[in-house]
Amino acid sequence: MEQKLDFSILKTLTELPGISGRESAVRSYLKDLLSPYADDVRTDVMGNLIFFKKGTSDKNLLLCAHMDEVGLMIHHIDERGFLRFVTVGGIDPRTLLAQRVRVHTKKGSFLGVIGTKPAHITTEADRAKAVGVKDLCIDMGLSGEEVKKRVEIGDFAVLDRTYEEFGNGLICAKALDNRAGVFVLAEVLKALKNPFYNVYAVFTVQEEVGLRGAATAAFGIEADVALCIDTTGAADIPGCAPQDYICALGQGVGITALDARTITPERLFNALKALCDEYTIRRQIRIAPRGGNDAGAVHQSKTGIPTCGLSIPTRNIHSNVEIVSKFDVGNTFRLAYLAAQNGIKEVTL
Repeated sequence: MEQKLDFSILKTLTELPGISGRESAVRSYLKDLLSPYADDVRTDVMGNLIFFKKGTSDKNLLLCAHMDEVGLMIHHIDERGFLRFVTVGGIDPRTLLAQRVRVHTKKGSFLGVIGTKPAHITTEADRAKAVGVKDLCIDMGLSGEEVKKRVEIGDFAVLDRTYEEFGNGLICAKALDNRAGVFVLAEVLKALKNPFYNVYAVFTVQEEVGLRGAATAAFGIEADVALCIDTTGAADIPGCAPQDYICALGQGVGITALDARTITPERLFNALKALCDEYTIRRQIRIAPRGGNDAGAVHQSKTGIPTCGLSIPTRNIHSNVEIVSKFDVGNTFRLAYLAAQNGIKEVTL
């Protein structure tokens, strides 16, 4: 189908705070947005948001996309009000220096700036080593007493960056991993009309810290097949050889053959490629020796579920300037939608 995607939803999703284990703002937004399109909706003990859409067959399809983003959790407040933090999920500390953050507390959301020792007073030994998380702190511009009235240990912070469209159909924002996948799944659920499968559209929690939500969600669903929608690193930039790109922007949806957590079953892999070719969906093959996504937990649930990861190529992943292509997002939507609406015949026979 030709469906115009509402990218204003993606803008809203990227600007919501939601590190692993603290996804409530994203979950509330999605529940309000998507409940009219589902036959049933529930939230499980882990915090996964599960929508059910009745199909025309007795086959069940699990579609999932994780809500959480990488971020920071406050673990120390010094006497002058500077905050020390740990990372939640995999963040390269080099990307954190001199960035704005929003610190989220019971008292509200507060601006902070990540800093370290000024360059003009560093030693040669300081300059020779990479910046680590322990070298960084958050400055809220307040006294120690004022900070402690607002912030508690265990509060979290997210990178502070607005959604921007630029270049030839590109989007730059924080949290595109994986709000871009969440957006695709939301648009699929909105578009489905009498789908072939009984569709379970699951917005999972805590993917960035070990695929935890997906593991429990999959266990509670008797799925015949599963597709996990997520972003993937696109290393199509200077300094990387073409054989190391993993995926490239503007080349379509990434169909996973292999990553560190999964190998897609041959029949499912071939069926998805054939579906793309039948409907002229631009595709590329994702082979990632490192990294994984919710598929790594889903495919091992119970006695096993045929599972494939559908990936949106993303430059600068796990930073506040992640970049995706609208073209790739659209092709990922088309593949996920057609698989759910029409069925993946080679798998379901």
